[in-house]
Amino acid sequence: GNHSGIFTQTAIEKYREMVPVPSFLRSFFPVVTTASKYVSIEVQRGTERVAVDVLRGTDGNRNTFSKSTEKVFMPPFYNETFDATSLDRYDIAFGADPMFTPATIGYMASDVAEKLMLCRAKIDRAKELQCAQVLLTGTVTVKNGDSIDYKRKADSIKDNSGSPWSTTTTDIEAQCITGAEFIRTKGKNATGVFDIIMSGKAFVAFKKSDFFKNNANFNQVKLIDITSPAKNSTGAAYHGQFSFGAYIANVWTYDEVYDNESGVSTIYLDDKYVIMLPTTGARFRMAHAGIPAILK
Repeated sequence: GNHSGIFTQTAIEKYREMVPVPSFLRSFFPVVTTASKYVSIEVQRGTERVAVDVLRGTDGNRNTFSKSTEKVFMPPFYNETFDATSLDRYDIAFGADPMFTPATIGYMASDVAEKLMLCRAKIDRAKELQCAQVLLTGTVTVKNGDSIDYKRKADSIKDNSGSPWSTTTTDIEAQCITGAEFIRTKGKNATGVFDIIMSGKAFVAFKKSDFFKNNANFNQVKLIDITSPAKNSTGAAYHGQFSFGAYIANVWTYDEVYDNESGVSTIYLDDKYVIMLPTTGARFRMAHAGIPAILK
């Protein structure tokens, strides 16, 4: 009992010192928490129609709005544990000479904090992978329960495999313009600046393209100029800006990996894909459901 404070304080201090796992993709998803164990998604399609004037004294233009749709999910549950009694320090922490017990307890607390952080890192990687799945396919795949399908529009996932960036003559600017116009017209987003995320392999191909060498007007702007949350995250490298059509792109490379259930090193984002996101106006959320109390 006398050493509980030493144990707790040391564990917390060590826990805070641990290096976080990659958080670049999660940086686009602000965290929200619900009181319920369920998470809901509500969607109502918008328009950009212009008001038409009418003669004074006549009836106004009647507006009708599409019905909103709501889907309710029970999100995946993570529960990572380990046995503190399995630690080497545990063998000497209790029953040792009282003179050395406080120090020994501190060492054990440090070990426990490290193991707790490793458990948390596994959950954080799962969240990063969920964000990657949303950006790649729009469907979060979970092992226990129903996969969560966000019903992305088909045109939001463009197949340009017939004209890859590895072909130097590929019109990369036209592909980027198509993506930006989709976000502007279908996504109803008025921004003209986009974050473009690609693998190091794709970036090498991009730099060898005719578009980059002749037209990209690549600018090495300072990272401090970038206002998106991505600048404060880990796991990605910022390379600068280039212009395409009437738009501007911030270029990021992201090659982080995780070990899957079989222990095989796997990349979060398929290196054949390039992700385009608006720097402002995107409505991403990393939703956490509440956990009902269990009384013992």
